[in-house]
Amino acid sequence: MTDEQRHVMREQNNQRKSDSYARLTPEQRNNRRARDRARYASMPDEQRQLKRDQMNRRNSARRRTLDPNCIYANATHSSTNVIYQNLPGSTHLLKTQPDCRHCGAKRFEYEPPGFCCMNGKVKLQMPEPPEELRRLYSGEDIQSQHFMENIRYFNSHFSFTTMYCDYDKNLASARDGVYTFKAHGQMYHNIHSFGNGGNEPSHLQLYFYDDDPSLSHRFRRARDEIYRERDISIIRCLVHILRDNPYSETFRSLGQVEDVDEYRIVLNMDYKLDQRTYNRPLTSEVAAVWVEGNDINKHFDRSITLFGNNNNYYSIRPSDGCYDPLSYPLFFPRAELGWHSDIPREGIDLSQISTTRQRNADNAG
Repeated sequence: MTDEQRHVMREQNNQRKSDSYARLTPEQRNNRRARDRARYASMPDEQRQLKRDQMNRRNSARRRTLDPNCIYANATHSSTNVIYQNLPGSTHLLKTQPDCRHCGAKRFEYEPPGFCCMNGKVKLQMPEPPEELRRLYSGEDIQSQHFMENIRYFNSHFSFTTMYCDYDKNLASARDGVYTFKAHGQMYHNIHSFGNGGNEPSHLQLYFYDDDPSLSHRFRRARDEIYRERDISIIRCLVHILRDNPYSETFRSLGQVEDVDEYRIVLNMDYKLDQRTYNRPLTSEVAAVWVEGNDINKHFDRSITLFGNNNNYYSIRPSDGCYDPLSYPLFFPRAELGWHSDIPREGIDLSQISTTRQRNADNAG
């Protein structure tokens, strides 16, 4: 049997296994994973090491499997002698466009001139960051460099939301060749209820314990080895910076209660603030905490209710004003209102918009 025939047979077997696994229900998949973990844990050390070696050899062979678009220069199959075909000779780059002369936004090719701010009719106010955060962004010391090089990690660590999308699980697998993340359709940001079921705190639950001086709940999520010491230093600094964040204040207040399962949090999604003035929201404006039985959620026209006794996810729409401050707290450390669909044009205030909408609704009724 030739190498090509073996490769085809291996791919067919993998496809059959994948199809069989896809037909399982979530409960059957969890049961299979539990059986596999129990079987692996019960193996003797020698047998476990042998299985690891077999898996490493199989994965190594998969990584050496070549794409149909490449051929071997000789029979040695050495990666240095592989000649790839059909590769593009140049990289396509979008043409550089001048920044918007009204708001300074960076523009891409084919974007119309008024795409960002309607030619100056919409003006946004840039918030001034806290001095400590400004130093992390603009400093030249080791701590600032580490922060900027790993800013995605730190934002994810402090984000109140999690990213969600449909993705190709066959490509997003480190077992087969190069890890590739390929999203299908739109990407979302979800917020997670704060019931943990006795597990380690995660997501916004981490804010419950930020009044603990040891910050052990966050340090456990710091990376190991060479990054750990620098991660801990920056995490401690960011906890202090975000202490005045209204969302942080709301969630920290729950860290002192014993019957947290009976509590609910309503996030106000119906902001009516004028983003151009960048009013800093108060705790009462961004969320309301109450015990089961109250009807405070009726105070808001639109809201998301988080529960203390479940682990549900709730999607936040990109048009909601809290979408940005919940997802990117390092860009909006004081929960400043982000972009929303009710931002008025220059010279128009929110009262005029409300009056016009009410008049239109009355005429339509």
